Amino acid sequence: MSLDWEFAVLFRSRGLGMAFLFATISGWRTLAGAYRLTEKSMVRDGGARAQVIGLVNYNRCLTFGSATDGLHIKPSWFFRLAHPPLFIPWSDVTAAQDKGWIFRYLDFRFAQAPEIRVRVSERLGTSLLSAAGRSLMEMVKVSPDAA
Repeated sequence: MSLDWEFAVLFRSRGLGMAFLFATISGWRTLAGAYRLTEKSMVRDGGARAQVIGLVNYNRCLTFGSATDGLHIKPSWFFRLAHPPLFIPWSDVTAAQDKGWIFRYLDFRFAQAPEIRVRVSERLGTSLLSAAGRSLMEMVKVSPDAA
């Protein structure tokens, strides 16, 4: 009986430790320092799809939302303790198109944390921009590798 309890505590502690490790490695903690969501607001949900922040692939663990004033990023329940929801004003966002081996992406970068890259599919990125009334052309800077 005691072994089951110890296993449960160890398993949860390991998961929590991984969430904090991912938050540090990906740059989420840096983003949260500058762009932590402080109030709830209405957003159009862009959905949860494969995304990469920094060096971490969050593979369907994040939900993106778009409003006229900014970009919202919210983690799944598993990551919430180490990953507070983010709100980034569009005025702080730049985007660059990039092409992987197979798919095309949009890489978002942010004025207060320029070293952090949030990579989403081009489809999700353009959907988020259009939901906010933004055009892809006003936000995108084509990277030399995407040509």
